[in-house]
This record gives sequence, structure tokens and C-alpha cells, in this order.
Amino acid sequence: MINLKFGSFAFTLATISLIWACKKNEPTVDQAQLGGRWELNWAQINGAETDRLRDLYFVFLPDTSMQTNILGSERNFKFDFDGESIKQHSDPAMEFLIKEVNDSTLTVETEIKGSIFTIYLDRSQPKPNSPM
Repeated sequence: MINLKFGSFAFTLATISLIWACKKNEPTVDQAQLGGRWELNWAQINGAETDRLRDLYFVFLPDTSMQTNILGSERNFKFDFDGESIKQHSDPAMEFLIKEVNDSTLTVETEIKGSIFTIYLDRSQPKPNSPM
């Protein structure tokens, strides 16, 4: 009986360790993947599609600054990047968790005033007179 309980405990511990190890080794995003201009394709607030973020864009520049209109008007901000999220130095500060990124699409998630915003962006061509 004791051996069965110990075996069950050991199996559970090994499973948890394996899951933990796999999570720690997940690939993170390379900052170079973010570079350029991204424009809103569509967005959700708490899982429901919304047009509240119409015309939203982000431009990520090589000097770790970004241009965006997420706070209502076009502004430049510094940002930090840790491979999993983008931390925008603004007032209020914003953090965007990167859910998916590839050559043509970027999906991020952020919380604003208690609501979860999921933002689906497409890579776009630079606008005239734009730094990117």
C-alpha cells in the first residue's frame, strides 16, 4: 500500500516536472520580428468582436521606441521587450502579451480598465513620411 502511494506520488511529481520543463523551453519572440508597421485587422473585448479600436496601429522602431495611437492620438513611447511581452512606457503604462507573431500577423492581449483586449494586427507597408 505504501509503495503504491509512493509510486503515485513519484509519477505525479515527474509529470509536473516534465510540464514545467516544457513550459520553460518554449521559444520566445525575437524583437526583430516586431520591427515595422502593424495595423489593426480586428479586435475583441472580453471575447466579443469590437470596432472600438478602429484605425489602431503600432510601429516598432529599431531603437526600442514605438509609435501608436492606442491612447487616442499618435504618440511615441519607449518600450521594453522580454521575448513574451511588450511593456509600453506611457501614462498609464501598458503591457501587451504576445500571443502569436509571424511574418504577416501579430496577435497581442492587454488589459484596459478590467477588460481583456485581444488585438489582431497585420504587417503593413510604411505610410508616406513615416519612419517605418
